[in-house]
Amino acid sequence: MTIELKPGVRYRMPAVFGPAPGPRQKADGTLWRPEETGTMNAQWMTVSYRTERSSLERILPPGFALRGEPQVHISLAYFHNLWWLAGRGYGILNVEIPAIYTGRSETIEGSFCPVLFEGVADAIMTGREELGFPKLFADIPLPDIDHAAGTAGGEASWFGFRFFEIELNGLAETSSDKRLPGPGGASLFYKYMPRTGPLGSGGCDIAYATTSQPLPGATGDTSPIKFTDANFRKWKGTGGSVKWNRATFEQLPTTFHVVNGLADLEILEYLGAEMIEFSGPGIGVSANVIRPVE
Repeated sequence: MTIELKPGVRYRMPAVFGPAPGPRQKADGTLWRPEETGTMNAQWMTVSYRTERSSLERILPPGFALRGEPQVHISLAYFHNLWWLAGRGYGILNVEIPAIYTGRSETIEGSFCPVLFEGVADAIMTGREELGFPKLFADIPLPDIDHAAGTAGGEASWFGFRFFEIELNGLAETSSDKRLPGPGGASLFYKYMPRTGPLGSGGCDIAYATTSQPLPGATGDTSPIKFTDANFRKWKGTGGSVKWNRATFEQLPTTFHVVNGLADLEILEYLGAEMIEFSGPGIGVSANVIRPVE
């Protein structure tokens, strides 16, 4: 008798060993309950800048268009004490562009993420397959934050090649709504999975947008991270900068085209720098609301 793949349960390869535990379900296929997920905490810093419209449009998928001014929002963050990793944590490097997606039955204004680097393979596998997030691996150490000096910074690398750097200065604490820094609106992604075929001839199995936007008529906010019960602090900076270090094939054999594509987005003007720190129930960062867009 072969394995029975149950409906309504998440599986990932290798599927034959049963439901896949991760940030959105337990090993028995049931959802995590808030009281089971403990308290996580995070630091999140963002620098935004204006770039050339034509350069930014070249990395938009079908159905997407820029929303307002051509801006890029770069965030580096670190999550600590994640319940689904048994208390471990990791860093992320997130890129967002203000965009509009027009589907067959919905038009959504939000923030398109062309790429998201993360520091553990487990988070990459779950997010790519289950959510359609365009995740890649990078070594992302703990950020360097000095509250007394009002500075923060961090970096991302691969096998010793540092391809990204971020700095914020003049940070002063301020009051604010509980929300992630960035362009605002619903999170938007483009899920693409290649079809198996000889010599790369397969095309794709699926290619569609996913979003944190609630279904039409449904209640709820658009943030993939829920801050309802979180302790939340925010700082605004007087300045900030980012640097994408161009790479060769030898330095980044499988991702040099991505990093160089981001480096090609010329920084015409810096627009802002801000940082948040928050802690709260671990279930709040599970991105359970992500859905496909028709």
